[in-house]
Amino acid sequence: MEHLSAHRRIISYLFLSSSSMLFLCVLFLSTTNALVKLPENTTVPAIIVFGDSIVDAGNNDDLITEARCNYPPYGIDFSGGVPTGRFSNGKVPTDILAEELGIKPTIPAYRDPNLRPEDLLTGVTFASGGAGYVPLTTQVAGGIPLSQQLKFFEEYIEKLNGMVGQERTTFIIKNSLFVVICGSNDIANNFFSLPTSRIQYDVASFTALMADNARSFAMTLYGYGARRVLMFGAPPIGCVPSQRTVAGGPTRGCVVRFNDACKLFNAKLSANIDGLSRTLQETTLIYIDIYSPLLDIILNPQQYGFKVGTLGCCGTGLIEVTALCNNYTASVCPVRSDYVFWDSFHPTETSYRILVAKLLQRYINRKVYIVLCVLVTVKLQIKVLFFYFYIKANMKNNTSWSCSCSLLKLCLVFILFLSDTVVAIKLPPNLKIPALIAFGDSIVDTGNNNNVKTVVKCDFHPYGINFQGGVPTGRFCDGRVPADLLAEEVGIKSVVPAYLDPNLKPEDLLTGVSFASGGSGYDPITPKLVAAISLQKQLKYFEEYIEKVKSLVGEERKDFILANSLFLLVAGSDDIANTYYDLHARPHYDVDSYTTLMANSASDFVNKLYGYGVRRIAVFGAPPLGCIPSQRTLGGGLLRECAEYYNDAAKLFNSKISTKLDSLRKTVPGIKPVYINIYDPLFDIIQNPAKYGFGVSNKGCCGTGVIEVAVLCNKITSSVCPDVSSHVFWDSYHPTEKTYKVLVSLLINKFVDQFI
Repeated sequence: MEHLSAHRRIISYLFLSSSSMLFLCVLFLSTTNALVKLPENTTVPAIIVFGDSIVDAGNNDDLITEARCNYPPYGIDFSGGVPTGRFSNGKVPTDILAEELGIKPTIPAYRDPNLRPEDLLTGVTFASGGAGYVPLTTQVAGGIPLSQQLKFFEEYIEKLNGMVGQERTTFIIKNSLFVVICGSNDIANNFFSLPTSRIQYDVASFTALMADNARSFAMTLYGYGARRVLMFGAPPIGCVPSQRTVAGGPTRGCVVRFNDACKLFNAKLSANIDGLSRTLQETTLIYIDIYSPLLDIILNPQQYGFKVGTLGCCGTGLIEVTALCNNYTASVCPVRSDYVFWDSFHPTETSYRILVAKLLQRYINRKVYIVLCVLVTVKLQIKVLFFYFYIKANMKNNTSWSCSCSLLKLCLVFILFLSDTVVAIKLPPNLKIPALIAFGDSIVDTGNNNNVKTVVKCDFHPYGINFQGGVPTGRFCDGRVPADLLAEEVGIKSVVPAYLDPNLKPEDLLTGVSFASGGSGYDPITPKLVAAISLQKQLKYFEEYIEKVKSLVGEERKDFILANSLFLLVAGSDDIANTYYDLHARPHYDVDSYTTLMANSASDFVNKLYGYGVRRIAVFGAPPLGCIPSQRTLGGGLLRECAEYYNDAAKLFNSKISTKLDSLRKTVPGIKPVYINIYDPLFDIIQNPAKYGFGVSNKGCCGTGVIEVAVLCNKITSSVCPDVSSHVFWDSYHPTEKTYKVLVSLLINKFVDQFI
């Protein structure tokens, strides 16, 4: 008791000593046993739900559809044992979330005939069993499509206006938690069940359609005034009982192709949501990964207190769902809490409770959820963190620790609604990077050459084997390239699209694109030799880009983006390796005069960017070209040693461009060009691969590894090494994604600080 009393005094001190601008957390249990109860000015007034059967609370009850369950044994563990139309034995996830937040014990269906006006003030669900992001999905099931769910939402807004007025309605919409759970039916009941869909789409294009529709839905919610939106990914559909039965073979194993489709959709949805969260102002839009925690529960049921993870509780558990799960033909397992799944498609309430707890815990452990309290100042964040660790240190061996954790949770409010996207590095407080924009060659080409008549292409397998969904995108790598990784590290987005990508969305422009082209260089002759996009043409595209951004966000915001974004310039390798040495296309230049030509061109390019309003420019030096596999083969002799003359030229160029950039920084007002020394860290990786977790550094993973690059690295004539992560190089010229990740981690903290 003395410990607890002391802790209460600390709580009192922490919060009462803060300025009056800080919100007080209210520490008490509500009648709904909520985790939090908040002052009105920091509350989540309502939970508003869209989606499918996972969060349908009865909207389908009066529809002519098989996707309904308003009969026993559904609802057997609901209050009073009443079937409500929830596809579960009890509550569904949004009920549990509302309960945890202290809003109310359940989220009612909007179409419930017994819905009371006051229910609208704290939230409803518009979700419908059978719904999907693809309209055909809902048509086949006979549910309520997302478009109609939005029309009901419009009605809801009008009803709120009539009840509480425009100002309060706006407050409710802006501060409520919007939950969108959809996609399972698209994959399971549309793509893999309807032959016509597989004729029209492959899995990559179908999941892209889903993810694009999800993004559009999120943007529509934003247009209605929603600012706190959680977009849930797809679960591991291949492991739910019905899909095991239908497509899992005699052993009813998890259906890998179903799960792969879910993962591919999730990757695309995550990227879309991440991009939107950066472009839509004053919004918290978060992708929620449900796939990983549910898969862990299914594969390791005993760890969570379950006994059965492959069958549903209703009937045989193999196939029964909705109409097949009924009191006449299907018995119910004696102990529902022993089962991960209630019917053959939907989890039990026990599973949902564990999932909600896992998700809360997962995000509590992430940066944006570390305290989950409305902390208006950094000072108070530090105080509460100090308090958390103080309690943990003093009570970890005391039975009161669990009580204190509960008390702490009571004061926690979702900081996710006040935080930016999690970033891998902590940027200085005065450093804002709204976008990442890349120019140069194949190192940062993310697919521009797909749309150019050039032999320097890689929009085919096995390129992209480790990209999201194993899709070849035109990146000269097995996965992502440095532009992608840097954008992710500074918290912008996980991939940087190519400017010439025909599927590029207008909002993608606001967070950055790549203009780079494989085969380009500082020497104007270099791109001509392979019909690549010259740096001059890349600047023309950049001018188009500026006009598009201006039309999207206006002159002032456009200027801010240009002045504060991170610009990458990565070129020079093709000039030295291809133009100068391999093709001898500059016979009247010696290596000194040629590297001077390159450095002057690079400096001129930086000056042109400055003229457009650009200020933060990272210029990469040349790598140790003589040590890459192809140049070892061409110039390293029988033993394929590093060809030193390539390396000497690279070092000479690097010294010249470094000097020029230093001069620019001193003489041009406001410009912040930074020379990035890529030579030394990559050379160290190549020379000491084991030090960085690699096994092979003198060959590429594709084919023989000694010469294959671009068209020579193909699925027909080139095999792929068994373990890509063991190789420093993917093909004979370009590093693997793993290598790029190592390089980025070695470099980023060194150069980001130089942009302050």
